[in-house]
Amino acid sequence: MVCALFCVVLPSALAQTRETLEYVGTSRLDSKPSTGIVYDDLRITPHPENDAELAGTRSGPVSAQIPFIPAASAQQIRPAAGGIATGFAGLTHRDQRLAGTETYANTQFSTEPPDQGLAVGNGFVLQTVNAALAIYDESGTLRQGPTALNQFLHLKPEVNRNTGAYGDLTSDPRAYYDAQLQRWFLTVAAVATDAKSGQFAAPTRILIAVSQSNDPTGDWRIYSIDTTNDGREGCPCFADQPLIGADAYGFFISTNAFSLREGFAGAQIYAISKQLLASGAAPAVAHWNSPHVAGGLAFSIQPSFGGLASAENEPSAGVEYMMSIADIRNVLDNRVAVWAMSNTESLNDASPAPKLHSVIVKTESFGMPPDALQKVGETELGSLTGEKSQRIETNDQRLQQTFFAGGTLWSALTTMVAFPKDPSPHAGIAYFAIKPTLGAAGTLTAQVLRQGYVAVSGNDLLYPAIAAHENGNAAVAFTVAGADYFPSAAFTLIGEKGAGEVQIVAAGASAQDGFSGYDFFGGSGSGRSGDYSAATVDANGAIWSAVEFIPSGARTLLANWGTYIAKIAAGY
Repeated sequence: MVCALFCVVLPSALAQTRETLEYVGTSRLDSKPSTGIVYDDLRITPHPENDAELAGTRSGPVSAQIPFIPAASAQQIRPAAGGIATGFAGLTHRDQRLAGTETYANTQFSTEPPDQGLAVGNGFVLQTVNAALAIYDESGTLRQGPTALNQFLHLKPEVNRNTGAYGDLTSDPRAYYDAQLQRWFLTVAAVATDAKSGQFAAPTRILIAVSQSNDPTGDWRIYSIDTTNDGREGCPCFADQPLIGADAYGFFISTNAFSLREGFAGAQIYAISKQLLASGAAPAVAHWNSPHVAGGLAFSIQPSFGGLASAENEPSAGVEYMMSIADIRNVLDNRVAVWAMSNTESLNDASPAPKLHSVIVKTESFGMPPDALQKVGETELGSLTGEKSQRIETNDQRLQQTFFAGGTLWSALTTMVAFPKDPSPHAGIAYFAIKPTLGAAGTLTAQVLRQGYVAVSGNDLLYPAIAAHENGNAAVAFTVAGADYFPSAAFTLIGEKGAGEVQIVAAGASAQDGFSGYDFFGGSGSGRSGDYSAATVDANGAIWSAVEFIPSGARTLLANWGTYIAKIAAGY
């Protein structure tokens, strides 16, 4: 069923199974300094170059058109307004490569792209990027780390450079601070490898770390979900890009299962009692293998987190809302899927019985973005390989982070956009604010309240992360790049009149110069950029974001990416 701006759908019967949550042990971040780099080698996180191609692309609905941005509607770029945003430099490629002490010293790969998670609470800022984790205070002072995730999670080192043996690979970290329970949550995908070849192998897992207090520098409990056989077909499989969310009762994880041999094996959803996790128990896990959405293909289902649902929108037994695009196979589309998991309170029971519902809603058009331009500059690695400055990959048009506040679901994605008198399409951002309601009879309704584009003429915007206030205002953080800009960290504010100017909080110091884009290392001319950014709201209503940019200062030979953590003032 495809609706216009408002629709109703009855709950569908979706197969649900149980998974076992295994308790691994306790851990804490290492505060010892890391050792120096002996030499570099390469590793790219296990994402297909183009997930959509694995399912077979197609044109999409006839009514979907390339978004055209009139000159008067394009945003202007300026430095962040004084008093609106502050911030500090977060983890860099060098930090991630250097992370690890004792037996984990010099065991990290050089890895692109920089995928990151961010959580803020109780005066702390936790950031995790690729295979490293660090904790700061709100002023940016480093409190712990950077720690190798394999070290923190008691996994084998990524590689033992003395023996040449490969270990476990971790990727796609996410983080969340639950103000209700005052606990920190961290998830990561973990894949075993063949010790000799480094090829992916079973078992595969999702690892979940939960702090034992509101202080993330203390002890954590670690849990594991085996995902080796979680897929529609072609398993053994791995859980790509675990996405997380939470409501009043549950902690939710969504993944895209991919066969270790080849091919997409279906979206996966896991639901766990967050109260039992926080108490140190190992609760039952409700699992949906390849849930179906009528009229589309379920892919990258983004659970929501942020604010707890209001009484008007949440049945007494609890509900978690989620979003995804309707069908990743469509190069152009004008539909998104809204999901609801009802009866989440039952996750506290020995035999939980939540139910999953979905509906497709018609929206503004969006489509597969082109690779981004970047300002021409000196490139240390490129000069050695004899190659020119790379373009930057924008991946695809999947929905990024989803946030629930004031009864409204917010999300955004990277899309192609077109400008007057410019023959080339660019990358811009489409955002959506949708009101979902799950009635007492189990009917799911969804209505588009607000939508729009963020686009800058002649330049590119990529990998948005959105967070919102209860008052209906939101902020979108992203990377801006183009003929006029090195990759820079930026954001825009969204109010009743739509998106405002693009404000740069950290200007890029040079061009992206990582190994993943160069032919010499097997690249195709476009460097891998972070597959996602991160944003959240603290207890005082300030929005925090973590976005990729290119900083100045020390780097490794093989990559120069960095991240910037920004605080956008409350009450704007």
